[in-house]
Amino acid sequence: MATAEPKVALDADTVRSALGDVPYPGLTRDLVSFGMVKHVSVCGTQVKVQLALRTEDASIPDRLGVAIRDRLASMGASLVTVEIVKPQPPTRPLPHSPNVRTPREGVPDPWAEQVRLTSVRDVIAVGAGKGGVGKSTVAVSLALALVRAGFVVGLLDADIYGPSIPILLGIENGSQQVKMTADKHIIPVEIHGLTLISFGFFLGEGSPAIWRGPMVSKAVKQFARGVEWPQLDVLIVDLPPGTGDIPLSLVQAIEVSGAVVVTQPQRLAGVEAQKAGEMFAQLDVPVLGVVENMTGAFGRGGGDIVAKALGVPFLGTVPFDEAVVNEGDSGTPTVLTRSESEFAKSFDSIAHQVVEALGWQLSGSAEHAS
Repeated sequence: MATAEPKVALDADTVRSALGDVPYPGLTRDLVSFGMVKHVSVCGTQVKVQLALRTEDASIPDRLGVAIRDRLASMGASLVTVEIVKPQPPTRPLPHSPNVRTPREGVPDPWAEQVRLTSVRDVIAVGAGKGGVGKSTVAVSLALALVRAGFVVGLLDADIYGPSIPILLGIENGSQQVKMTADKHIIPVEIHGLTLISFGFFLGEGSPAIWRGPMVSKAVKQFARGVEWPQLDVLIVDLPPGTGDIPLSLVQAIEVSGAVVVTQPQRLAGVEAQKAGEMFAQLDVPVLGVVENMTGAFGRGGGDIVAKALGVPFLGTVPFDEAVVNEGDSGTPTVLTRSESEFAKSFDSIAHQVVEALGWQLSGSAEHAS
């Protein structure tokens, strides 16, 4: 119950600081780090909080209101008003190089249709400069490590040219499992605690994706927005290697919180990985860090060099493990089948660094997973 006099001097700064202790319902991350607290006004012991909120769960506003009032009442607030407003449209990327241009007068803004996936807190893209570095294996392992740490995770296989995640997860009949809602949204498949959808479910067995740029762009935008995702903490997006149309189309379609760049120790892989990191930076997608895959068999140190060149964190090394290849081919992910292996443990560490880079507060279950 609120006291007649405030226990602390209530002002906008102390209220904002207190709201940093209020988590979003069902998650561990707080309202301030999510950027939901748009305005705070204080008059004596009366406080008004304005939240920018978009959710399909009708109970969330009331639950947030109760949590905010309880927290501020403990500080001496006598009356707390919580106002819910719609989030402002996302800001457009700034031109960091000649390759990213502002639209000319009379030319449609390519970012104008960018949306935020309302049921997803953070979208993380996993990319690589070249093929063969184990990017999809990293995407799958990172997603499963996040599940192990207690997060609700989705996985979007957007590698239209070589969707390998159905094989890695043992879902080679995905096209038979996928269903549609009445309004033609795709219902994802559930496996190993993950919510999954893949381009591979729709290409047909052995069917090559021979699509030109405009077709790819349209397909990626429809695919990214046309999935009926449940409420997710994190959505991992596995991109095709390189710096082509798909990463650009994805970022123009939906808000992406950050990217993880995958490389191998060799210099050639590192050079191409750096290009991928620079592409994300030009698209105003923060690079959360670099992962060096297959360390040992192909040397070591290349990932750290790339991270330093990009000025981003080095998330760690993933040791080469010959059995991972066979386990991937058989659809039995190593993170699950050999959870105590050095391979699996490396992803526990990487997963924790990724979510901390996003501002998440790790819960007890997440700490236990380390």
